Amino acid sequence: MSNADLKKQGTTIVGAFVRSQTLILELIAFGFALYLLQQSNVTAQTLVAMLLFCVFVFTLITGKGVPHFRHRGKALLFLIAAGFFSLQGAVMFDEQREARWADLRESDPAAYLQELREVDADRWFSELSELDPEAHATEAARRTAQAQANRLAECSNEKIALAYVMIQEDVRRSLRAPSTAEFPGRFGVGTRNMGNCIYRVVGHFDAQNGFGAMIRGTFTGTTEYFPERGSWRTLTLDVQG
Repeated sequence: MSNADLKKQGTTIVGAFVRSQTLILELIAFGFALYLLQQSNVTAQTLVAMLLFCVFVFTLITGKGVPHFRHRGKALLFLIAAGFFSLQGAVMFDEQREARWADLRESDPAAYLQELREVDADRWFSELSELDPEAHATEAARRTAQAQANRLAECSNEKIALAYVMIQEDVRRSLRAPSTAEFPGRFGVGTRNMGNCIYRVVGHFDAQNGFGAMIRGTFTGTTEYFPERGSWRTLTLDVQG
């Protein structure tokens, strides 16, 4: 190897060493800057870290972005640092908020409940039972009424046809030859929505009797729909034929 080659190799090694040390210093400076921001404003630090995280993800995937970080290896290192401070900032934000809420709960329960309601409605409702029982009872009644209204809204007249279909399985079970039962495409007169998610169903069918002959039978029944589960339950059923 000539002297020129040795000199060139040495220059390359020195350049790589300098670049690696520069990268380390940049990472330290980057982390220290986020740390200082974290000490002064956790929310701002978290938002900044998350924004930078997205920028580095974009650079890592596309190889584009801020010229200084276009190298995917460098983008990956800064991505890891930004991700770490994003998670840490989120944890610290929750811890600080919980500490502030604990103080506010003791000093100003009304303000605590108002702020909690905007963030976590279920937790607010639970806390309301201890801090304001009267308001909790009112809210519980409101929620119950709303749930019932939502339930009844699901039990519209549009479900009548479905009630007719769903009760057919129980009609089949009462027959001697269930597999032979045939139902017309439409329910009979008298089928209606009785309210409170209960439907009265009237219809007829054709099925084989015990001697193998096809006979026509009728049925009348009531079935209940459960919107929360999307299921049906037959309440009464009278099959003739």
